[in-house]
Amino acid sequence: MSQRICILVANLSSNALGRAYLLARVLQRCYEVEVLGPTFGQYIWPPCDTGEFAYKIVRGCNFPRFFLSMRELLRQIEGDAIYAVKPRPASFGVGLLAQRQRGMPLVLDIDDWDIEGEYALSRWRRLLGLVGRLHNPYANQYLLLMERLIPQADAITTVSSMLQQRFGGVYVPHGRDTEHVDPARYSGQVLRRAWGLDERKIVMFLGTPRPHKGLEELIAALHRLADLPLTLVIVGVDRRDPYTRRLAALGGERMHLLDMQPFSEIPRFLAAADLVVLPQRDIPFARAQVPAKVFDAMAMARPIVATAVGDLPQILEGCGLIVPPGDVPALAEAIRRLVLDASLAEEMGRRARQRCIERYSWNVMEETLDQLFQNMLSGTQRQC
Repeated sequence: MSQRICILVANLSSNALGRAYLLARVLQRCYEVEVLGPTFGQYIWPPCDTGEFAYKIVRGCNFPRFFLSMRELLRQIEGDAIYAVKPRPASFGVGLLAQRQRGMPLVLDIDDWDIEGEYALSRWRRLLGLVGRLHNPYANQYLLLMERLIPQADAITTVSSMLQQRFGGVYVPHGRDTEHVDPARYSGQVLRRAWGLDERKIVMFLGTPRPHKGLEELIAALHRLADLPLTLVIVGVDRRDPYTRRLAALGGERMHLLDMQPFSEIPRFLAAADLVVLPQRDIPFARAQVPAKVFDAMAMARPIVATAVGDLPQILEGCGLIVPPGDVPALAEAIRRLVLDASLAEEMGRRARQRCIERYSWNVMEETLDQLFQNMLSGTQRQC
């Protein structure tokens, strides 16, 4: 009989589902997998609402009613082990209850450092923030408590060297299925024609626009390249977001905004790109995370420009162009170099795909996760 892993998600309605979806797809190769969590909205996060999983959903709500939601989550857990994604009450908190009540092995995945902003505040401001948001189970203030409980997990996985240094555990990247995400399987011409960009060079950014991702610097860099036929295409925007509207005003006619897309469609969009830019700002939150879309771009053999933040220089060493964070002239020059030197762009893309296959593919992730859970399920990984 196949062993079953229950993946607990903190919020099925947000991008917290993205990492859980990836882990579920990889684990599905060796195990039965269920994905369980609350929705703090009326929908599953659209990029992961692909029909590949029958998500087990519990209605999210505020405290104190959320204690009933936690009890329902606990009741619906089935399987041989729990994989909690993010140290939040609805995922790790419920996982700890199952660990103690049922003796189920518990693995915690930490894919970013949401709590970072809380450490910048004084103790009194933290306390006031907690009191003001005490009703919200998804509030970052609860991470102050959950982080203290992290050592009680039986094992930990992380996505970056900074998180690994802070919390320990096993490195599991945001890998990609390099057999499916393959430039030989896609053509970008249809999309380029549909966008009216046949004669333009497309600079692409994938992901939800946020201030720490450096998009304002990217737009400023493109304004410095007015002599080149460039269009910035951002894939993954929420048009209701004020920050998206701010970027639209800054970018003007040289920017093309596209809504969130299913993960399965990302290779088709990347096939239309001439290069991908990841201009992260140098702040602690950005240093701790790794933009998952770097691996999409690598798998699709796109030339990449990124800033020297977190693990990006190591990931892209020898297969991408790295510039200092916040340096608009250097960013513009790197973009110009790839646009004007087709042979360099092609070579960077080829090397990036090979690196992705060797280090960041689903095959590599599967080997790491299978070893972790086999050790866990055989009892050799238990700490208690």
